[in-house]
Amino acid sequence: MSLGDGLQTAAGSADSEDASCEAYVAAADKRFRQAQIHDNPSSPSNTLRVKADKLCAQLREVKTPGVLYTLVPRVVDGYSRALAAAATPLERCAAAQALAELAWRRLELPLDVNGREALDLLADALKHYVLALLAGRDCQTVAWMDDLYCAATRLVDKAKDWEVLELVQQRPGLAEGWPDLGEVLCRLHSVLPRDLGSTSSSPHVASLTAWLALTRATHLYAEASAIQDEGASEQQWRRGLALVCDIRPLLESALANARSISEESLIEEAEDKLLGLTICEHICLSTQARHTADAMLRDVLSNSEELDMEGVRLVADKYLEAIGLASDFDQEAAACACAALGRLYCGVLRMHDRATHYYSQALHLAHSMAPKVVSDTTWYKEAAAAVQKAQEDVRREEERQAAQERAPFVEELSAELEALRAAADRGARALLVHVYTKHPPTESQPTTPTEDELRGDRLKDGLRRAILLYHPDRHTIKPKRWQVLAQEITKYLSARYQDFK
Repeated sequence: MSLGDGLQTAAGSADSEDASCEAYVAAADKRFRQAQIHDNPSSPSNTLRVKADKLCAQLREVKTPGVLYTLVPRVVDGYSRALAAAATPLERCAAAQALAELAWRRLELPLDVNGREALDLLADALKHYVLALLAGRDCQTVAWMDDLYCAATRLVDKAKDWEVLELVQQRPGLAEGWPDLGEVLCRLHSVLPRDLGSTSSSPHVASLTAWLALTRATHLYAEASAIQDEGASEQQWRRGLALVCDIRPLLESALANARSISEESLIEEAEDKLLGLTICEHICLSTQARHTADAMLRDVLSNSEELDMEGVRLVADKYLEAIGLASDFDQEAAACACAALGRLYCGVLRMHDRATHYYSQALHLAHSMAPKVVSDTTWYKEAAAAVQKAQEDVRREEERQAAQERAPFVEELSAELEALRAAADRGARALLVHVYTKHPPTESQPTTPTEDELRGDRLKDGLRRAILLYHPDRHTIKPKRWQVLAQEITKYLSARYQDFK
């Protein structure tokens, strides 16, 4: 399907699409025939263009630079005057197309043209292709419009790959001073209409404008994405935000033009890039806020003999701002900010519970990034070490409290525990007999295992059953004295059970 067909997909059912496209092509053909009927070969514009055509034909034969330097301006002047004198759309089409093609032809002539002059010629050619397309909407066939659109896009593609073109390889002077790709795309984009009303009246121009805006935005977005992934300095993040400001209007322009002609592929691409740009913007803003908070904290710690709590509060708010900016868009940026806030609470405010909270949030975000691995980053190592230390501190405190609670009962049970230790020293069999006899697990009468149950593999099974019977988890509702005794019994039973492994 031609571009003209694609641009005219009506908002009806799929069954009526082909008929709508055929009707559009037929209407364009009819306008072209009518324009030809009313075309006056003797009009001022046509007369000037024909004279310029004759001069242009001589360019193929002349090889002397001195003559070309005289002839080329005459051809350009002739076509320019023909365009200025054009009274009908068909005349404007012919003159504008001639100027566009002449601009490229001038690059093929043996003239001294450097890279920047070549870019000016390409921009001039693109400008006149657009003028021809705008005029052609009222007088040209769809096939002619498609061909001109393709010529314009090929011109942009050549500019993107300028230094590897065969023409440039043969004439290296055309590459001297050639700007970088960003400047090239900016220069070409500058010649396109900015008014949506102008572009939407010509589907081909709207599509060209959307495509070139997307091309330029994609180039800038690559740099912004690199900063998003690798940026380390405040200057880089400022550059990232500046790029975002440059890219957004390009994408919005592309989207508006694509929607005006229902160009679904361009619409989808523009919308996807706008979403990606929003993510990139929030990452840059979040990282910039974090860097700002870092700088604020350094000032607070260096400029005051006493800790400025108001300054610290502002730093914490800035870190929270960084977390909020990234939370819905980038987990790693949010995790970095959480780790930084944890560092503030730990190292400056000595509020270790709050520090552990934010360090834990950072680790949770890190684990949710799988399969991406961030365990080698500084912020992850810091957060992991801080959380591990906090967990060890909690464990030690729980053990201290448990030992403190056990101490009176251990003293009270000293005789029983000494007897239990002595039984364990005599072996597994003596330990089982002692435990079941002196400290039965229920209120029933003491039960001594049989001789068969105290031999070989059955002794091992007896130890395992005893461990299950006396395990502290089975006695949590019993008095504390019994719980302490059950813990000690289980400890000795487990030690003897290990002898059988």
